[in-house]
Amino acid sequence: MSTTVRVRMVQEMAFGALGGAELFFADIDGDGKPEILAYQGPAVFGARMYAVWPHVAAAFPKSTCLSAFRNDGTHLWTWGEPNPADKPYICHAHESCVAAGDVDGDGRVEVALADGRKVFLLDGLTGKVRAEAEMPEDNFYIVQALGEKTAPGEAALVVKNGEGGYGTWRYGEPLIALDARLKTVWGPVAIPGAGHHILSLDLDGDGRKEYLVGYCAVKPSGKIAWTVDAIDPSRVDADKEHVDYPDVLRLASGRLMLGFAGSNKAYLAEAGGRTAFTHPGPHVQGCALGRFRKDSEFQVAIYNDDGPFVLYDPAGRELWQRPAPLRWPLGCPKAAEGRVFHRNRPIVTFSVQGTPEKPVFSKKTGFFESAGKDFIVFTDGGWPWGLDGDGNIALEFAPPANSRQPERDLPPKARADDLGYGFATQVLDWDGDGVKEAVVYDRRYLWVYRP
Repeated sequence: MSTTVRVRMVQEMAFGALGGAELFFADIDGDGKPEILAYQGPAVFGARMYAVWPHVAAAFPKSTCLSAFRNDGTHLWTWGEPNPADKPYICHAHESCVAAGDVDGDGRVEVALADGRKVFLLDGLTGKVRAEAEMPEDNFYIVQALGEKTAPGEAALVVKNGEGGYGTWRYGEPLIALDARLKTVWGPVAIPGAGHHILSLDLDGDGRKEYLVGYCAVKPSGKIAWTVDAIDPSRVDADKEHVDYPDVLRLASGRLMLGFAGSNKAYLAEAGGRTAFTHPGPHVQGCALGRFRKDSEFQVAIYNDDGPFVLYDPAGRELWQRPAPLRWPLGCPKAAEGRVFHRNRPIVTFSVQGTPEKPVFSKKTGFFESAGKDFIVFTDGGWPWGLDGDGNIALEFAPPANSRQPERDLPPKARADDLGYGFATQVLDWDGDGVKEAVVYDRRYLWVYRP
């Protein structure tokens, strides 16, 4: 029988007029704790092909704005002008508009902002513009930083389109590589399956990072090191087979496993590209890897847009399917009733009751075990909640009074989350103690929940 775990809130932060449609977390001052970067802007709706839609034009933001805060709430800087706080603005696919990292090897962290026609590089400590670059089109709203020093001709940053393409470019195309001064070093290119997010991490164990773009590991030089071997690059349908979101899990053995929410299929692969399994789905939007149950080394959770959830073992055996109900413990705002929700990262893994990052081998099970327990946190409409490895809703976050969202007038046909309704959840080490917290937020507040 499942026992419900209720996680306690340890901090609330109010942003006032500087809150963001999306929040990004990075240590920009070197104190070992993440700062918060609050983004306001249209994200992909800034491209002219979408900006003319009536429901987008009716709530288009007046400006793009980025604000930085310490995690005690101290406001550090603001770039741009904040939007009026009394009127909701529309913003979609905002999860990748900002990236942070030391792009030039000087020991200081820079913040990159992809703003459609332009890319800006800001000083992490002050928010002052260090460089800016003009893009060939107005649909470049995805950016990622390598976060380490690069050689001439290598990509310190990559930027790309995340939705419909112009001319001969298809969905999610193209990608352009920039150096630390935002000069183009290679591209524009099409990467198979490039969708809504890019990761930077060491994918081959050589001590240097690569970019994980779509189904491909891309070297800073622009060389594609490998492609998931279940993918035929010449036949990928960019619209129907792009990666909505990847997830990464480092096993105790050192193996790196990669999960891909590939729109029409779910994929599990090893670093290097060998496919463990693929499964079709109605709209595979989210993927989360973790140890949600004890009968296999790890599992792969898949979320299809509006459900169902599906859990697979490492061999691809389906363990269960579950619906995805929206839960509003303080009541659903009337403005959001009947509206669609659609986040690009709808599920995340959250560990409670221990530290799964430090497992011990168990002779009894044959797997590395820990005191922790992983849950699948759902955050695509309504207040977040979590599933356990048996598919039960077994994780709850106590909703604070300020999570009750105000009533607003919304244009017809617009998604509720594009106008600020609903919540997002990220899992990160909030206070630098080595244990990850769940950070829940909307455009007004942020709440930290400790395992």
